[in-house]
Order: sequence, then structure tokens, then C-alpha cells
Amino acid sequence: MRRFLVAAVCLVAAAVQAQPAPDPTAALPFDPAVRTGVLANGLRYYVRENHEPEGRAELRLAVNAGSVLETEDQRGLAHLLEHMAFNGTERFAEAELVRYLESVGTRFGPDLNAYTSFDETVYMLQVPTDSAAVFATGLDVLREWAGRIALADSAIERERGVVLEEWRLGQGAQERMRRVQFPVLYAGSRYAERLPIGLPEVIQHASPETIRAFYRDWYRPDLMAVVVVGDVDAAAVEQMIHARFDGFQPHESAPRRELFPVPFHDDTRVTVATDPEAPYSVVQFQFKQPMSRERTVADARVRLVENLFFGVLASRLGEIPRQPGAPFAASFAAAGGGLRTVDEATIVALANEAQIGEAVRVLATEAERARRYGVTETELERQKAETLRGLRSAAAERDNQPSRALAQTYVQAFLKDEPAVAPDEALMLGEAFLPGITLAEVNAVADEVVATDNRVVVVAAPQKDGLVVPDEAQIRAILAAVQTAEIAPYVDAVSDEPLVETPPAAGRITNETTDAALGTTTWTLSNGATVVLKPTAFKADEVVLQATSPGGLSLLSDADLIAAGGAAGYVYQSGVGTFDDVALEKKLAGQIVSLQPVISGETEGFSGRAAPADLETLFQLVYLYTTAPRRDEPAFRAALDQTRTFLANQAADPSAAFSDTLGVTLASYNPRNRTLSQYLAGLDQADLDRSFAFYQDRFADASDFTFVLVGAFTPEAVRPLVETYLASLPATNRVETARDILITPPPGVVEKTVYAGTAPQAQVAVVFHGPMPDADDRAARVRFHAMADVLAKMLREELREDRGGVYGVGARPVITRDPVGQYQLRIDFGADPARVDELVAAVFERVEALKDGQASPAHLAAYQEQQRRARETNVQENRFWLSVLAEAARRDESAATFLTDADLAAALTQADIAAEARQFLDTGRYVRVTRLPVAE
Repeated sequence: MRRFLVAAVCLVAAAVQAQPAPDPTAALPFDPAVRTGVLANGLRYYVRENHEPEGRAELRLAVNAGSVLETEDQRGLAHLLEHMAFNGTERFAEAELVRYLESVGTRFGPDLNAYTSFDETVYMLQVPTDSAAVFATGLDVLREWAGRIALADSAIERERGVVLEEWRLGQGAQERMRRVQFPVLYAGSRYAERLPIGLPEVIQHASPETIRAFYRDWYRPDLMAVVVVGDVDAAAVEQMIHARFDGFQPHESAPRRELFPVPFHDDTRVTVATDPEAPYSVVQFQFKQPMSRERTVADARVRLVENLFFGVLASRLGEIPRQPGAPFAASFAAAGGGLRTVDEATIVALANEAQIGEAVRVLATEAERARRYGVTETELERQKAETLRGLRSAAAERDNQPSRALAQTYVQAFLKDEPAVAPDEALMLGEAFLPGITLAEVNAVADEVVATDNRVVVVAAPQKDGLVVPDEAQIRAILAAVQTAEIAPYVDAVSDEPLVETPPAAGRITNETTDAALGTTTWTLSNGATVVLKPTAFKADEVVLQATSPGGLSLLSDADLIAAGGAAGYVYQSGVGTFDDVALEKKLAGQIVSLQPVISGETEGFSGRAAPADLETLFQLVYLYTTAPRRDEPAFRAALDQTRTFLANQAADPSAAFSDTLGVTLASYNPRNRTLSQYLAGLDQADLDRSFAFYQDRFADASDFTFVLVGAFTPEAVRPLVETYLASLPATNRVETARDILITPPPGVVEKTVYAGTAPQAQVAVVFHGPMPDADDRAARVRFHAMADVLAKMLREELREDRGGVYGVGARPVITRDPVGQYQLRIDFGADPARVDELVAAVFERVEALKDGQASPAHLAAYQEQQRRARETNVQENRFWLSVLAEAARRDESAATFLTDADLAAALTQADIAAEARQFLDTGRYVRVTRLPVAE
């Protein structure tokens, strides 16, 4: 295929570079920080010492087997088997595994989980490493999953219901349209008919022996890898893996692990799928290519060239929605793909439902424009700068990479049979290759990839009265017209103007205090603003910023909330100073910096981040968004168009009717809480003048702003930036607070039923609510959250594990402190409509059991350990400190109190939890909303 032509061009170009290039035939080296090996039985392992975060290890068992290997009578059993791994092994009885792991601080879901895809099944587990016994047990768990899952008949029967509920949750518009799309996308391939969720009749009726057969055939060492990344001794872990897995032997007559190709085609295929419940109109161009492996230096260069092209193409497509009347609101372009035997380059757009055909035309035109004329020199250089900056940042953070991300990298290396290249090596290759990559090479990618053969055009859209969706013939006509149309080359408009023409006259720091315990420095500026600084060493190339000031949307009347409530978003999409949004993005290319103005319910401010080298740009953006926001009519209209496109058909989603009903009911129909349709209608009242005036007012006075900066900097390094760009901000020294807007749920018991959707799904929410006079007391908030967590664990055991009636159930606590203390505890689950009453009754039974002190002590103990463990990792995160320091400043509280949650939780007793339930789970005061399907 044409890929080989590109590779040849790359090799020739590499040979003529001025400096010696890496040997293109050399194999890419695996990250030397990783210990890798293969046991005699074929099992691979990857072990790496890593201290981000300290005291934790990420464990993975990757199985090179997924749904594509299922026989006809096994469709869905790869996924069911994944579920069964948590329901009993030779060592751990049913429910004992999850309970044990929760008892040592592992959270079910975030830290203990698994997934099944077409080609693989991956088990994920995080464990603490400060206990040798706990860590060793974590490795034991991997061995249990690998070959000792119990698969008891009784456990299988119970878990069928859980998997069926997961299948049920997936039913709806997307699934129905996928049935139309996949046979075209992957025609002639097993991928078209082996979705991992499987068939409900197989899940429900397959014999236990059929499940065991899949386990014996495919869970075997030659198809497995063990990954361990964390705060460990790698040499010791290597020996522990040998001790556990050396004796693991495969089933004697195990079948061969086949790969299933996706056939190529020399034409363009088209599929159009519509559904009455589809929430979006999506247009996607998918370009199939032979599967490539990135194993040699030459392969890495080819991939780099491809990524440069798609980066430029994505930037071009991203400019289009920023113009009024654009046919789509968002777009995406990238090379690569998720299947094992084919690469899939993709261009996708979220289309305006009235302009689906035009969206097809514009995407096809941009692809054809790139194919005919390629990219420009300035675009390529900008993309090179972006790529190189990203590589340098990754290399700078080589010692700060999260263990979770590294573990996933090594899992993918195993599954793709490719090396995981170290950041330093990737940077070296980038620095060697990028200067010599030519326009001709990058433009060859367009001719190779963005072509009319092996192309599939996918349209998914709502089905409703008055909406005309182009059919296959009409789409083919659009594509044919683009092929013969006159298309002008792309013009890359760039500005050489500086971001800030003349720096402002600097203010000064008038007061400085330090908190040695927290490691913070606080400055008071001459304009009254406050700056809180916390230098950290968690990341080498990251600084995060948050700024807040009281007021926010609360200062708008109900009418003005509609007219001006989107002010911050409109200004953000308009650019800043002399740069519109597109020009600003180009100006910032090659830097790691972003800043967004935010106006929320009770505050206004900024949220941003930057690399240390780009901090001045971050401060300049704060200065410009404060003193030189843009009033841009076209950007305003484009922003409204984008919002309309996002929301146009959201109400067709059955879940929207459920959420709307629950939201307005809990708000007692307060006009500041609007349904989707009300919000959409309100866009017609949006007013640029009022929005811009409101934005200017909110950012007119810096005297009550608090800026928090956390990350890789020193106070002395940022002092001149703070004095120049923050202390110079205008200040009127007004005194204001957020306006009290009290929104309370209705009294008593309110139960509503919503009929929406045709799939056999039900949604249920039960929300307990009421006043919380001691909401400002941190201990009270910890007690409430602990009670909610214990209830959630009780509900999971009852509704999921014992009854097999739900896939997941949550009990989410919310406490609001302004203007008065209030609480909500929301219990959510999806279920079979025929079982709703049974499951709701079970919820209330568990609530009463909690009040009576019948909760298992293990649940509270698990919560207490999870809180202790969470604190250990949270204090190693820049964004945790950013949030804590900003909230402490806003509340005028000591940030140290935010670190006491684990201690407060540790002091709780079973009696405390029962008392909390009796106080707050009042069965005479709640809102219940149930969604049931529309009767056919």
C-alpha cells in the first residue's frame, strides 16, 4: 500500500539530514527503567519502580483474549467471565475479594476494576506498598484471576443478572445505530458481530461449562502479561512473579490465538443510521490502512510524520466551528485505531442537524484540500513546535509519571507487541527527526491516507418530523461533487504582534506572610489582591492557577441570567486583546499554557495552567482577559450556534426527561433551574452587549481577587510577573459578596414517574434532602459523607451482588453551605422496569437497617482506611492543593483543616453512622423520580 512509499520517503529524508540520524533499521529500545521478561510458560512481565504516587503500586493482568474469540454460543461470555473474577476464586470466597481489598484502602471502581474489549481483557488493581503482606496478596489476586477463578454455578447465576443490567444500560439509540454501522464499517470481519457486551440470550442461558471452556481455552500464560508499576523493589517483585506464575501451565489442547482481519475495499462505503432518541448528529470519515507496528526507528519516524499531518488537519477543522453558520460545532482528526488488525484514521464532526449534508461536504472538502495542496510551511513549523514542546515536557516529567499511566502503557506494549519507548528516547528521536521532516513527506500522508478507497462515511442523526437526513445516494453525490470542485489552497493567517504590546506599569507587593507547615507564601498586592503561592516538586513542568472573587452569577437577576449568564464563555471564545480565538491559538503554539475566565454561581475568576517556561504568558493572559477582553460579534454568534448544535436534540435522549424532571422538582421549579428545552429556548434571549458589560463588571475590581499558584516555581521567580501583571490590575476597592439565592426542595414525599424511551430500561433516583444547620462544621460533613459511603456499600451488596438487579448503584452526598446549610443524598440505579418496585423497596430496607445499626463494621472500617489512603496520595497532587488553598481562601478558613478528614473519619463509630442515618435519611422527606419506557 502507499504506506510503504511514505516509509521510503522518510528513510531518504533521514539520510540527507545535516546531522547524523539514528539508524532507521535499529529496533526501538524498550524503556530501560522497566524490567521485562518471559517465563518458561510464555507469560510476560513488566516491572518498574516508580514513586508517583509514593506508597502505591499499580498491578495489571492483561489477557490477550476478548470477545472476538467467542464462538456463537459464547457471545458475551468473555465479559461475563471478567465479572466472575470478582465473585470467588480458589483462595477468596464470594464477596471476600472485594471486601478484603476495600479493607486495605482500595476503592471498588477507581482502584479495582476490569474491562473486556474485542481483543483483550485487562484486570486493574491498586494496592498500598507500605505493607509487604498486602502487596504480596495483591500479586496473589492476579494469580487467582489468571487461573483460579471459582466459577461456581450459584455465583454464575447471580452474576448473569448484573451483566444483563449492564447490557440493558447500553441499549438505546447508540446501540441501535451501531447495529446499522458496524456491518458496513467492518464488513466481512468478525468485529462486525462480536461486540463485547454480547447477546442477552447467551448471557442468560449459556451453561456454566461453556463459560469454563472459554476460561480454560484463553486464560493461559502464553496469552498473558503481568504488569507491576509503583513504589516497589523491582528485583524482589520479579522473583515474586516467578514464584507465583512459573508453575502456571496452559490447557493441553488450547486452541490457536487467531487474528481476524478487516477486509480492505477499493471504494467508498456509506452508512446512514437514524434514531428517534439520537441526541446528536455525527458525521465521520474513517480511512482504513494496513496495521503498522512501531518497532524500529524508521517506524517511529513514519508515525511522527503522520501525526504532524493529522495535527495540522485537526487545527484546520477546529477553525471552522468558530465562524457563525458553521455546519458543525466540534471536530476531531487523528491517525491510529483501536482494532488489532487494521489502522483507522478518523475525521469526525458534531454536525448541526439542519446542515448534515453540508457537514459531509465541508469535511470532504477539507480532506480533499489537504490531499491536493498539502499543508503550508507555517502550519508544519507550528505543529513541529507543538510536538517538540510536548516531547520535552514528557522528558522533563520522566520521573513524575503516574504509575497508573505507566501501567497502561506497558499493557498496550504487550497487546500491540511494540516497545514502550522512554520519554528521553522519544525526545532524542524527535529532536533528530523533526528539523528534517519536509513538506513533501507530510503531504504524502494526505495522498496516502485521505483517499477515496478504503473509506467509510458514517452518518448518525436523529429521526424526527421536519428533519431531512441525506441518504446514501445524496451523500455519494456530495462526495462526487467535491472530487471535481474547484478548491482553493488553505491560507494560514498568522500574526507577528506580541501578546502584550507594552507591559503595564508594575504594582508592588505590600505584605508577605508564610506558613511553614503548609509550605505557602501569601502576598498582598498594592491593588488589594491576594496571591497564595505553594511551590512543589510533584511535577517538573507544571504550574496550576486558580483565581476567585465573590459575586458570580448570583448578582444577575433571573431575566439577566438568561441574557448574560454565558458571558465568560462568550469572551473566552472571542480571544483576547488583538487576537481572535484562532489567532490566539496560533500565537500560543509551542507553549504549554492555557487560561479560561470562569463565572460560576457565586464567584468569578480564572482557571489555568502553564509550564514554568511559559509562566509569563499565563500571567499575560490573566492581564489581558481582565483589561482587554474582546467584544466579538461573530464569535458570539458562533458560540450560540455551537451551543444550539450540542443541545438541539438532547431532549430526545430518554435520560434528559428523567434529569429534567428530577432537577426542576428538587429546585421546586425555581426559574434559575431550567430544563434543557428551556435553556435552549433561552439562547434566543442571549445578548452580547449585556453579556460583555456583565463580564467587564465582574473583572473590573481586582481588590477582592485571590490568586492561588501551585507547582514548579519559586516565589522569587514569579515575583516580577506578579508585580507586573497582577498588581497592576485595576481596582475599585468595592465591597461585595454573593447574593443569597435560596433554592430548596419541596417538603414531604414527592414521587414522579416519567415515561420516555423505548428500550427496556428504567432509571430510578431517590433523593433524601433537608436543612443542615451544622454544614460549616467539617466534622459534620465528614460524618455525612461516611454515612453515605457505608450506605452505598450496603446497597451494592444487596442490589447488585445478592439480587443481581443492577449493574451499579450509588449514594452521592451533596452539602451546600451558602446561603444556608442544606444536604442531599441521591441514590441512583438503572434496572429492569419489572423489578423497580422490588429494588426500591430493598433500598428503603437497607436505609432502615442502617438506622438500626445493622451495617457491617467492615464497611465503616473500609471507608476509614480509604480516607487515610486518599490523603496519602492527595497531598502529592498539585490540583489537590490548588483546590484546598482556593477554597480555604474563599471561606477564610485555615487550609490545614482540609487535611483532617481522615482523622475525623477514623474517630467515627458504628453508632455515629446509625445516628447520622436517623437524622438525615428521613423517609417522610424525599424526592423519587422513576423513568419507565413508553408502552409500545
